[in-house]
Amino acid sequence: MSFVAKDGVDIHYDTYRGEGEKSRSWLTFAHGAGGNAASWWQQVPYFFDDYDIMTFDHRAFGRSRCRDEEFDPDLFADDLRSVLDAEGIDRTALCCQSMGGRTGLDFALFEPDRVSALVMSHTVGGLSSEAIDEVRRSHERPQPTQPFGSWAVALDLPEKNRALSHLYNCIGAMNLDFSRVGLGGLRSRGKQIDSTEMVAFKTPTLFITADKDVVVPPRVVEIGAAMVPGATLVNLGDAGHSSYFEIPDQFNRVVREFLQSHQ
Repeated sequence: MSFVAKDGVDIHYDTYRGEGEKSRSWLTFAHGAGGNAASWWQQVPYFFDDYDIMTFDHRAFGRSRCRDEEFDPDLFADDLRSVLDAEGIDRTALCCQSMGGRTGLDFALFEPDRVSALVMSHTVGGLSSEAIDEVRRSHERPQPTQPFGSWAVALDLPEKNRALSHLYNCIGAMNLDFSRVGLGGLRSRGKQIDSTEMVAFKTPTLFITADKDVVVPPRVVEIGAAMVPGATLVNLGDAGHSSYFEIPDQFNRVVREFLQSHQ
């Protein structure tokens, strides 16, 4: 467990390195607003055989504590840069979930030589268009069942796997600072990216969605993927907003195949 000081905030991160002298590629995971570095418990062991891995807590999440006035999503990419620099990581693939897509896309736009590939899971980052806005305006979000349900997973996950649904909520409950700042502090800030800024974008990019996502509807991801030159889009079907958590076998396989094709 390590920390790097960034503008008065200690950003927590963990690294998992293979033994021996063989040089391996890096894979960095950026979590969403319902999670933190612990969310990737089903990805780290899976990808460890092939990659050195970094996970981190965004500011105000998990162990990266910060005051209200220090919370700004536009600083997420700078925070990522700080943890990569602290470990001497010049280049990495990024796997980003939901809110983490803002971090990954911003970083890839400003540091393209440092990103070998970008996975955008249930997110369009800061991509913005009238078509995306229209889908979001017309989208109705059903209420999850309590006490085990969440918008961030399929609404029927508590019926299929109550323990897994409960674990998701327990991990999110560790975000004490973000619980205070709230989603309003996230949604009301952060720059938007239009299609003109993506024309020269060359980072290999995979977008992932699923049929039961009620947070970022599949149609939004489809529109966002079309805004990124050469992007690949995969719909994993029977899962909600957190397919990496709900159906990790399918998610991991798709991500691995994509990363291997762009090494």
